[in-house]
Amino acid sequence: MLIVLNEWGGCMYVYIAMGTYYFLKKLEEKHPNEKMVLMQNVEGCLLWHETAGSTLFQSPKKYELMESIGDFENEGVVSCNFIPVRDENRPVFEYGMTDKIKLIQNHTGFITARLLRPLSNDTYMLMTMWKDEEHIRTWKNSSMYNNIHFQSKGTNIFSGPAYTSTYFVSEEKDTE
Repeated sequence: MLIVLNEWGGCMYVYIAMGTYYFLKKLEEKHPNEKMVLMQNVEGCLLWHETAGSTLFQSPKKYELMESIGDFENEGVVSCNFIPVRDENRPVFEYGMTDKIKLIQNHTGFITARLLRPLSNDTYMLMTMWKDEEHIRTWKNSSMYNNIHFQSKGTNIFSGPAYTSTYFVSEEKDTE
């Protein structure tokens, strides 16, 4: 079981808040020393808070950071893969995924990746950040993408279908 530790040996966590662009942007600006990333799509906005401590959010989605590659940038496109896994199959899934996501880092257009273990449900998240949408499309059409997406052999380790959401990170104002 791999867990990312901070410089003092403690676990790192990711908390995700949902809300309007203006509310989340204010929250982000109010805490400039926190590691936060504001991302949006047509369905709404997320504020990502990565920390070793507690969160500033009222009711966030909570995750433990299992694997971290690279750093967030101020501009890019984020692909969030949500993967529901049965409780009894978590060790098998984690073992398979932690090594596989390291393969992404040499792919053209790659910026950063995070593998997150859910703390309050059964859905893991594989988040990858890319320079633009074209790089995401190229990655999703690659053989590497098919190798990274965990396939169970003979049994169904998943508790439901996986799904993906795409978000945009930009220093510009809300496009709505």
